[in-house]
Amino acid sequence: MDQDRMNSRMWKSTGLYSTKEPLDPSVQKLARAILRQAVRDMLMHQETQSGESDGWRKDAAQWFFSDKTDPGSLTWVCEILQLQPWMLRQWLSVYHQSHHQRREHMVMELYRSLRPSMN
Repeated sequence: MDQDRMNSRMWKSTGLYSTKEPLDPSVQKLARAILRQAVRDMLMHQETQSGESDGWRKDAAQWFFSDKTDPGSLTWVCEILQLQPWMLRQWLSVYHQSHHQRREHMVMELYRSLRPSMN
């Protein structure tokens, strides 16, 4: 192989993750952590004196309802975790309409479903 072709291949990007190869577990772990934090921020109830939690809640709501596809976006996270963004948005809607006990159960089930499989 000539030097130019070798250099071209070496620097060619396949994006953040290749669709031809299995995902690196660390990318999946990052996507799960991003989603967990967004859920925490969205559902946070305790107000801080500085109003930080309200800002986090607003930022999380924007994140959940954005159609961006950048790394770290809901669409990106869902692609990595093989989820559908509309399902998470629907989950939020049901959560907000549920009573306190049901809400606790829903969050536990969501977090349980985000655990890595033991296969």
